[in-house]
Amino acid sequence: MVDAKVVCMETTNEAQRAPASTNAPAAHARAMVGLSELANLLCVALDIPADMTDVEFSVRRLQPGETLCRAGDEFEFLYVVRSGYLKTVSVDGAGNEQVLAFPMRGDTIGVDGFDRGHYAADAIALDSCHIIIVPFRRVAGLAGHIPGIERLIYSVFNHELVHRQNMVRLLGMLNAQARVANFLLDLSERFGQLGCSRSSFMLRMTRQELGSYLGIKLETVSRALSAFAASGLMDVSRRELVLNDVEALRRKLESPAAKDCERRPRSAGRATSCPPTVRLAPKARPLSRMAA
Repeated sequence: MVDAKVVCMETTNEAQRAPASTNAPAAHARAMVGLSELANLLCVALDIPADMTDVEFSVRRLQPGETLCRAGDEFEFLYVVRSGYLKTVSVDGAGNEQVLAFPMRGDTIGVDGFDRGHYAADAIALDSCHIIIVPFRRVAGLAGHIPGIERLIYSVFNHELVHRQNMVRLLGMLNAQARVANFLLDLSERFGQLGCSRSSFMLRMTRQELGSYLGIKLETVSRALSAFAASGLMDVSRRELVLNDVEALRRKLESPAAKDCERRPRSAGRATSCPPTVRLAPKARPLSRMAA
């Protein structure tokens, strides 16, 4: 991965040099984020000793379409989204793209690189982003000095595990329209947690990218959104959405038809829209080896 570009959002007294690595942020003037802000983004309470309050991490700015990290890059950093939206993408040998996630504020990118030593997916900005660069060895090395660092690290890995478990349910149980409804409800909840409107927001991803993530076709996504709009559940204008009836949208997930994938028999030799499983990452190394 090429040297990262970083943006100066705060005044610093002196420039700090990045470690000598092809994955390291460039040694330019930069915004710095303290450990307390990092912990707050990850929703982990952290009691930082007075002599450790100067621990800081640099911030990288991404423009829309810019790549944060690529599959195959050596694992050195965790990337915590401070603002903006990205997509993580896996590309097979034939060039087919599979969207794996849409990280936003408070999400961590790069966990997939821990066990095998290299990242498994590309991370690409969908709009202007600010990303906190967290050298993994450094933060793991703080575990012996700052109470709660281990819990912070475990929280990051647990968040990734929960996301994958949710995807098993989404792809294995719900039909296409219910998948779209589930995604919109999750997005509404996330925006609400960030202090934004739960009912009015913009989709940063294209319908094709959303379809790839949900395991359905672009046309199916468009039909689902049109159906929701026609029934008055929401208003749709390009990528702008206004949810008019969240409870009715939630009932789309509870109806028997939403779970017809469970009952639909598999035809021999015929593809199904309900994948049987999602492969989880191998068991991670013990925390005692993280900073080795």
